[in-house]
Amino acid sequence: MQNSKNTGGSQFFPNRNRLYDPKLLEKVVRLRQALHACPELSGHEEKTKLLLKRFLQENTTLELNDCGAGFYAAHIETKRDLPGIALRADYDALPLPNGGAAHLCGHDGHAAVLCGVALILSNMKVGRNVFLLFQPAEETGEGAQSCLELFDLENVGEIYGAHNLPGFPFGEITTREGTFACASQGVTLELLGKSTHAAYPELGISPANTVGRLLSELPGLVPESKDGKLLLCTVIGAQLGEKAFGMAASNAEVWLTMRAERDEDLSDMHRSISGRAQALASEAGLKFQQEVQDVFPATVNDRLCAERVLTACHGKVLEQPMRWSEDFGHYLKRCKGAFFGIGAGAEQPPLHNTGYDYPDSLLLPSIDAFLNILESFGN
Repeated sequence: MQNSKNTGGSQFFPNRNRLYDPKLLEKVVRLRQALHACPELSGHEEKTKLLLKRFLQENTTLELNDCGAGFYAAHIETKRDLPGIALRADYDALPLPNGGAAHLCGHDGHAAVLCGVALILSNMKVGRNVFLLFQPAEETGEGAQSCLELFDLENVGEIYGAHNLPGFPFGEITTREGTFACASQGVTLELLGKSTHAAYPELGISPANTVGRLLSELPGLVPESKDGKLLLCTVIGAQLGEKAFGMAASNAEVWLTMRAERDEDLSDMHRSISGRAQALASEAGLKFQQEVQDVFPATVNDRLCAERVLTACHGKVLEQPMRWSEDFGHYLKRCKGAFFGIGAGAEQPPLHNTGYDYPDSLLLPSIDAFLNILESFGN
């Protein structure tokens, strides 16, 4: 792949010392399909959460505890105050244009994989306590923040998470030290003027020219890179006035998504753009306000943790960070860890595409990868 270089094997092969019970894998496949059939939007995953907890209660001996809006399953081998290992999966779905929801990002697969790890972990000796964290609302960037409670409830020394990657060779593990996925945020810039009859536009204050100036100036406000690191501002859309031909436009909104490899660069870009928007609004006699939403910090991997993933899973180094964002970055601000990708196949439709469905064949390689990481702590 263009984004990776070889540091080991490139095809999935299961750990030769680990035998998988076909009946166990069938349970995980059925669970994934059940999760896929009941997609729920971020913050509304009640049925999904109950389904996951019921599966773990009926099939494992792990201790279940609520954690923010999510929950975690605890595998306890040592004293509670000794540092343990956390593995995380998300379980929310994406909204559809018709108002429904669908698992187009593979979070149904992520949750099923962690349940598969739980099935094996029940009869496994790691030498550390292991906490399996099931998190809602990843798509909005809000789920991880509520689940930070895990670090107050338990002693977590390291945390690991993964995302399926369509477009990458099947079963291939990729990660890197430093930024794995970019920081991003959505910004709504609101320009408030004065309404008037369309026949007398001079009696009102229209934001039309200001919106045009701001959009034309955006490329100059965002350099292509800073110290070789990505900076990107994408215009998501704009709304100006209403379709009422007797009324001149008085209010407008501009919707932007900003992203960068480093959190500080994202903050600088936001200040630059919002500062210019405010100056243009003031010049035109408009009121200015803004709202920030869907905030994701950069997902920054610890060097040694990334090396652990690459060694344990025969992985490849990702040469450039992913442009998309992951709220796993919130966890990496609290303790060291690493986030990695698992190839879902070069011919798979992309994430967030209506044709994407997490392949059941990817469950075993993903379970295997997490177990390899856990077993590496005993080496």
